[in-house]
Amino acid sequence: MSDTVLEVKNLVTTFRINKKEYPVIRDISFEIHENETLCMVGESGCGKSTVGKCLVRLYEPTDGQIVFQGTDITHLSTRQIRPLRRNIQMIFQDPYSSLDPRMNVKAQISEGMKIQHLYKTKAEREEAVIKLLREVGLSEEQMLRYPHEFSGGQRQRIAIARAIALRPALIVCDEPVSALDVSVQAQVVNLLQKMKAEYHITYLFISH
Repeated sequence: MSDTVLEVKNLVTTFRINKKEYPVIRDISFEIHENETLCMVGESGCGKSTVGKCLVRLYEPTDGQIVFQGTDITHLSTRQIRPLRRNIQMIFQDPYSSLDPRMNVKAQISEGMKIQHLYKTKAEREEAVIKLLREVGLSEEQMLRYPHEFSGGQRQRIAIARAIALRPALIVCDEPVSALDVSVQAQVVNLLQKMKAEYHITYLFISH
């Protein structure tokens, strides 16, 4: 059995604005294997984040192919790709804008669990949330707080817990430390390494 988690073949993405076409990604190809961390490095504005958003199907590719765990997901409909959402997650650059300000921490982490029917009862979901919070360096007492009550580093820890909650095979890390203070960047990178080892996650790590 192949250990290839993700295969991207000749990916092209073009945005159409006011009837004009602007190519953002041109002929990108790469593979990521199980338990591997692949780094995608490039200058700001070169299309790195667009690649990541195409992989999780937030953007629709113009051409090429995205094969995830043997399934071509390039042009799957929203209904077709929903079952695969559990296995491919994304951690965004700005932890504040990626979290819903109207939802407390417990609700944000458990939302995907409920959608994917990972646990039978509310008590089991809450227990899983508490376990995740402890693993990312937060406490049970903080799960009823809202994003604005946390620092940038703490918000990114919440985002990491939310991504890991579904036990994905692949996480796209879109510059997950670039918006954080230098003093906490290393802490978050170390946390990602710890989670990778514990949950056998494959990473695409986007940086500049």
